[in-house]
Amino acid sequence: MTETLQEYCDSRGVPMRVDRQQGIVRGVKILGLRSRNGRTYLPEALSQAVRLYENAKVNVNHPKTPASGPRDYQDRIGVIRNVVARGDEGLFADFHFNPKHALAEQLAWDAEHAPENVGFSHNVQARTARRGDQVVVETITRP
Repeated sequence: MTETLQEYCDSRGVPMRVDRQQGIVRGVKILGLRSRNGRTYLPEALSQAVRLYENAKVNVNHPKTPASGPRDYQDRIGVIRNVVARGDEGLFADFHFNPKHALAEQLAWDAEHAPENVGFSHNVQARTARRGDQVVVETITRP
């Protein structure tokens, strides 16, 4: 079954490196193998999704209208690059952000001092299956 999933992942315990001048937070976690919503992602699903996440646009907060609706320009804060799948951990990337964005300084501070506040939440289209009492994400079709 294909469905829209909303997931959240923070960078708690993840060693991130911040380059304030260039506007880059290196090594952010964008998706884990087990979601807070109780879903399990197959490692191969994440490996196949790397190309889908490369250069994905990042906005602040969720849209006020349905997920497929247009976003306001001021919501855009950056883009995800250099996405890699770490088999037993999830998807990681470098977050390139606009250092002039109104939230840039807060983002950089949190990445350095409170990584649990640096999180990525997104709506994804995915093919899922029920295996026993678990929902397993077999394929991500659109981040």
